[in-house]
Amino acid sequence: MERKDYYKVGVLMLLPILIFFPVLKSTYFYTDEVLQLWLFRKNNGYSMDISQGRILTDMLYRLMFSNIDSIEQLTRLRLFALITGIVSLPVWYMVFFRVSKNEGLPGQLPFFAVLFLVCSLPFGISVQWASCMELLFAYTFGLVSGYFAYRFGKRGWLPALVLGVISLFFYQNGFGCFLLPWFLQLVARQKADRKMLVPVVLYIVIYIVYFLIFVSVMKTVYHEGITHRASLATNPFAKGYFLLMKALPTAFHFNLVIQENSIPLRVYYLLALAGMLWLNYRSGINRNFLLYVLLLFGAFALIYLPSMIIKENYASSRTLLGLDMAVFAWVFLTFMRNGKAVGLFEGAGFILVLVAVYNLRSVFLQPAVDEYNSLKRYIDQNYRPETSSVDYIRSSEELARIKYGCASSWDEYGFFSSYFTWVPDAVTRQLVFERTGNRTAAGKLIIRPWVSVEAYKAAAPQGGPGNLLIDAPAILMAGTAPAPTK
Repeated sequence: MERKDYYKVGVLMLLPILIFFPVLKSTYFYTDEVLQLWLFRKNNGYSMDISQGRILTDMLYRLMFSNIDSIEQLTRLRLFALITGIVSLPVWYMVFFRVSKNEGLPGQLPFFAVLFLVCSLPFGISVQWASCMELLFAYTFGLVSGYFAYRFGKRGWLPALVLGVISLFFYQNGFGCFLLPWFLQLVARQKADRKMLVPVVLYIVIYIVYFLIFVSVMKTVYHEGITHRASLATNPFAKGYFLLMKALPTAFHFNLVIQENSIPLRVYYLLALAGMLWLNYRSGINRNFLLYVLLLFGAFALIYLPSMIIKENYASSRTLLGLDMAVFAWVFLTFMRNGKAVGLFEGAGFILVLVAVYNLRSVFLQPAVDEYNSLKRYIDQNYRPETSSVDYIRSSEELARIKYGCASSWDEYGFFSSYFTWVPDAVTRQLVFERTGNRTAAGKLIIRPWVSVEAYKAAAPQGGPGNLLIDAPAILMAGTAPAPTK
């Protein structure tokens, strides 16, 4: 790399600090974080991700969460995730730089690709949500594994295998980044040959080796079976529809937070996809255009393979980084071929940064910080030593959208944590523990979550002097609420 490339890498490494520094100044929790904070204690045997095949992630969670005691200390884990992300950026730049140079791709691609990575929804999730701090390990190990396969072919099988299995034991979808060097090669050459089959075959072999290790470890070490979420899909047509109408549309809105069932999103996606295919055809890929399109969509399916082979259809942003990066690279290179790119992408890069700042501050952070402050203040004011039971009315799915006018997406952006079924129990115990310093007393509380005010009133539970009612929707909409201790 030249001196200018090192300057570019420096700018890119500074960018996450500028975007995500509010995370380090804010105290909040988001969904699984409070559950992990409460349950991951030293030597208590609790695990969350082992049965899902993410054994290294579970080890990371145990190490990190068991060494903190309060919601405020979650900032330490987010700092760790931010540092992980920053350190990974030179690796991403180097891989894109070397592949671009080898394949004769535009020299601007490495900078804009890594800029997109920093501003992407998966990168943001990995930093701002401590329950996803493993993502950048999985993404980066997967990418480097794929680079060994791309660069050295059969001779690179051992480091590719080792790094690939590590990636898979962190987060299976992260391993899709393995194929990014190969994907760039495909787009550059607009065809595939026998030599290009080597990385694909190795990609499949690494999955098989990982699965065999996983099953063996579960049987011999943990004496458990694998989770039902890992059951294999049986309807290929349904999975094809899932890729084309769920996963790819999400990749095509880049770093915008848009509700996954949005009709305008589907319309935009179909128009954008048709436009991209037309630009590719116009640029001269007409002799074998149909074959090229089939290879392109086959590549998308392979990159998203972990979600394509299981029954569960859940195209959350954190599963999509490999596909996001592939779509961005394809769009970038298509515009470059048509002589429309550099000025366009300079403006687009600026917009990506602004959207990333908005996503963090207005869509993710504001609801999370307000929720923590409101619930903490309410429990600090209304918990009494004689409190023995808590009725917790959960917030609705759309409550954050109503209050802040923001979009929501899957379980990652635009939600109050009180909506999710597993949060009321954990957050109540954790906040009572922080209020009293007594973990035993917090652990003995009887906590009854309710899906709505109507469900609570219909059940008419018996209150009493030892009962505390937490009406989360009222507390969150008002910011504060009168004490309804009975």
